[in-house]
Amino acid sequence: MDFKRSMFAALCSAMVAGAAITMLPNFAVAADSDKKISLKRSNPAEPIGRDAILSKVKAAYKGRILSVQEKPLPDYPDCHIVRMLSLEGEYLTIKVACSD
Repeated sequence: MDFKRSMFAALCSAMVAGAAITMLPNFAVAADSDKKISLKRSNPAEPIGRDAILSKVKAAYKGRILSVQEKPLPDYPDCHIVRMLSLEGEYLTIKVACSD
């Protein structure tokens, strides 16, 4: 009797593990949390300010901003990476002024 129960438990564990492996990629995809916001300079001689970056992000997404980092690229000198936690608990990485 104990042998049958242990075999049944092993079979159930294998089925649960198999189902979890096949379903997990559909639930959690890290690329979904990468967002982009395009932003241009209003005055070509002046860089985009931190306040403009924050107001654009706050207008587009709701949540708590964790960090703002300047990451200038050769073609995009005003590129900023904003990391925030959305109201749903999702961790967002938002690239502002890093592409067209």
